[in-house]
Amino acid sequence: MKLNRIIKAFSLLLVVAFAACSDFEDTELLSPEKPAGNQGVFFPTTNVTAHELEPTDPTQITVKVSRTVSSGAASIPLVVVTNDEGVFNVPATANFADGETETDVVVTFPNAGEGVTYKLVIAVEGDQSVDPYGEGAVSVATQVTRIKWETVKDPLIYVDGAFSGVWGTSKLPVYVEAERAQLGASVKYRLKNAYRYTDKGPDQDGVYDGFPHHDSEADFDSSKDWFTILEIHNAAGTSGNVSMAVNEIGVDWGGYGMISVGSQSGKFGTLSNNKITFPDATLAFFDNDGGYNAQTTIIYLTKEAYIKDNMRIVDFNDVEYVDIEGEIGEFESLAYGETWTKTISQAIDIDSTNEASEYKNLYYIADLYADGYGLAFYYDATTGKVKIPENQQIGTEVFGQDMYVSQSDNNESSVVVNYKGTSIYTFGLTFHFSDGTIVGDFAETFYYSEEALTYTKEDFLGEFTLIGGSAPADVEIAEESPNSFVITGISRAEEVVAEFSPEDQTLSITPQELADVTLGEGEDAATYNAVWYTQTPGGLSDSAALEFEFDLRGNLIVSESSVGTGFRIIGYNVEDEDDAGYLNTNLNPAFIPVVADAEELELQSSVSLRSANKSGANFSIQGKISKDKKRNISRAF
Repeated sequence: MKLNRIIKAFSLLLVVAFAACSDFEDTELLSPEKPAGNQGVFFPTTNVTAHELEPTDPTQITVKVSRTVSSGAASIPLVVVTNDEGVFNVPATANFADGETETDVVVTFPNAGEGVTYKLVIAVEGDQSVDPYGEGAVSVATQVTRIKWETVKDPLIYVDGAFSGVWGTSKLPVYVEAERAQLGASVKYRLKNAYRYTDKGPDQDGVYDGFPHHDSEADFDSSKDWFTILEIHNAAGTSGNVSMAVNEIGVDWGGYGMISVGSQSGKFGTLSNNKITFPDATLAFFDNDGGYNAQTTIIYLTKEAYIKDNMRIVDFNDVEYVDIEGEIGEFESLAYGETWTKTISQAIDIDSTNEASEYKNLYYIADLYADGYGLAFYYDATTGKVKIPENQQIGTEVFGQDMYVSQSDNNESSVVVNYKGTSIYTFGLTFHFSDGTIVGDFAETFYYSEEALTYTKEDFLGEFTLIGGSAPADVEIAEESPNSFVITGISRAEEVVAEFSPEDQTLSITPQELADVTLGEGEDAATYNAVWYTQTPGGLSDSAALEFEFDLRGNLIVSESSVGTGFRIIGYNVEDEDDAGYLNTNLNPAFIPVVADAEELELQSSVSLRSANKSGANFSIQGKISKDKKRNISRAF
C-alpha cells in the first residue's frame, strides 16, 4: 500500500514537469538602444582621488566631467551619492558649452574642519546622459582633508647636508620650529625657516638658533615664512620611509637664484629612534645653475635623540685628554716665528660605542698659542688623514681682534714618521677673525718622539741630497781621516773638506781652495781656480765657518750658532785676472739623508723655517675665507 503511494506521487511530479515545459516560450531579449542626443557623459581618470589641503588653501576642489560628443550646449544633472556630514556643496548640473568635451565642476566645503577626512561620491545617470555602451566611469569618488597642523612643543634639530655637499660648509645643528599633522596613513611635519639667519654662536649643547653660514641678514629672505615639508609614510609616524617635498628655502647664495631642497625622485630617508636620516644623494639642492646631490642630512625629532646620537663637543678645550708621554715635543710656528716645547694628548672617548663619536681619534696640543687655548685635530692612523675642526679660538689677538684657526686649503695637513722614528705633524692652518677675514696661512709643525733623539758619526756619513741651490744635487759624505770628511757631488766642487765635531755633533765647512774647474771645450775652454767662500749676513767671508747640525726632521741644516748661512764658489780665470764669477751658489743649504723619497719632500718644507721672520708674528689682512666652493663640483642632473 505504501509502495503504491510512492509510485503515484512520482507520476504526479512527471505530469507537472511536462506541463511546465509545454508552457515555455522562446523569447529574444533586445539590447537597449542609445537614445538620440545622448551625451555619453563620464568622469575621466585624471580626477584626484584624495586632496590634502593646507589650512590657508581655498576650501574648494575641482571635479572634471567629460562627454563623448562636442556639439551643442548641455546641462547634465549630477547625483550626490556620498557626502560626509553634508559638508560638500555640489552644483546641481555639469554644464558644457557648445564645442566642449570637458568641463570643471567646482565643489566647495567652507565648513569643513581641519584634521578630518571627508568622502564625496558624485554620479551621472539617465538615458540622455549615460551611454549604455560607454567605457568611462559614471561616478567619481574623492576625499578631502584640510591638514590640521599642531605645534610641536620643542624645536626639532636640523643638520643640513645640502649646503655642505654644494658649498663645502660644515654640518652644524640648527633649532627649527615645527608643526605636526596626522593624515591617516602618514604623518607630516612642517619645518619653519630652517635656513634663517643668525649671527650668534651655539648654545651649551652646540646647537645654533639659525643657519650659521650666512655672511649677512641679506642672505635670507625674511619677508615671509619658508616651509620644509616632511612626510613619514607610516600611520604611527615613529618609523619608516620619509620624503621631503621640494620647497624653496628663502636663500640665494652667490647670485645663482632662489635655492630649493627636497627629495630626489624615488629616494627616501628613514626614521628610527626619533632620528630622520637622508643618506648621500637622497636629497637634492636646486638653483638656477642646476641640481646637485646633497650630502647626508639628519633631522632629530627630539633634543634627547640629538644628545644621545652625538655626545657633541662644544669646546675642544673642555674635553678630557690623556697626555702621550714622550721625550720630544717641539712645536715650530711659522706664524709667530718661534719654537715651543709642548705636549700632545689624546681625548678619552666617552661615546666609544658610537662609530661616529666626535671623541674618536681626537688629539690636542694644549696651551699652544696662549694659555688655556689649544689646537684640536683628528688623526686616523689607518688612513693617514688629518682633519682640523673649524673656527678654533687660539686666545691671541691681531689688530685688536680675536684670532681663530681653521684647516687650510693651501697648506696640507699630514703626519709622517721619519727614519729616526720621529713623528712629524704638519698642520695647514688658516688664521682668521670670527667674520672669516684671513690674516695668515701657514704650515705649522709639531715634532714628537717617544724616545730621545740621538745621532752618531755614522749618521753624518753616506748619501744625501743637497737642496737650497738652483737644483738638488746627489752628494756623498765620507770620512777621509778621523773626524775629517770629504763631500763629493757638489756642482763645480770636486771635493769639499769638512770637519766633524764629536762633542757638538756638528759638521763644519770653512773657506778653502778647490780643484780647478774647466769650462767650455776646445779653443773656448778656460780653466778657473775654484774657491769656496762662506756666505754670512754681512757678505762673503774667507774665514767664517758654515756649520751643520741635525734638526728634528733628521736633516742636516745650518745650525742656529753658525756664523755662515750659505756658500758661494767663485772661479778665477788662471789666464785672465779680470775674468771671475760665481760657479755655484747656495744661500740656504741642507743635506737630506737618502732614505725615502717621501722624506726628501718632507725636508724641503723644513728649510723654509730658517728664513722665517723670527722677530714676531707674520700676519696681514688677506681678504675673507671663500665659501664659494660650488664651482668645484659637478651637477648631478
